[in-house]
Amino acid sequence: MRRLVSIVIVAAGCAVNPNPEPDAATDVVRTVVAPGQAVDLTHQTVIQTQEYPATRDQVWGALLASEEDLAMQLHSVDSARGVVVYRLQATSPRIAGRHPSTWLDCGRGPDGGPRVNTYQLTLRMTVVVEPVAERHTRVQTALVGSAHDRGVSGDGLPCTSSGQLEKRALAILAARLAS
Repeated sequence: MRRLVSIVIVAAGCAVNPNPEPDAATDVVRTVVAPGQAVDLTHQTVIQTQEYPATRDQVWGALLASEEDLAMQLHSVDSARGVVVYRLQATSPRIAGRHPSTWLDCGRGPDGGPRVNTYQLTLRMTVVVEPVAERHTRVQTALVGSAHDRGVSGDGLPCTSSGQLEKRALAILAARLAS
């Protein structure tokens, strides 16, 4: 069984640190590539962290209002823990107006081209809003994706994020907070 890693996003107001350094979490994922054949893949999840001078409630409101801007469907909301999960299942060659390879790397296909641009993709972005002080909120983002060849049975291949979709999400939230 494959394990999906959550994504964390938290945003508010104007950025205190406009160039956050990403953290990384590494997992080994067992993936079935053919009947009776499985391989272990090292999967790294980039976690973007940024702090903003805004209250948790301000960030939370902006986060929930940004569903359409993010071009991802709201999947679950836990206001007590401050966690929002967005999900996207993509069968088209574009995500948020760009080729999926802008956002993810899922390896190369037999023809040498990026799998991410031709496979069915499932993306999950988990957002966590965490107050740091009375008017200061931490934002962390991470994106987990998998690619599945529609013509082959087996597990989806784990994808590695470029960090760009998470940065886009943080920018969208910051813009909503500024308006």
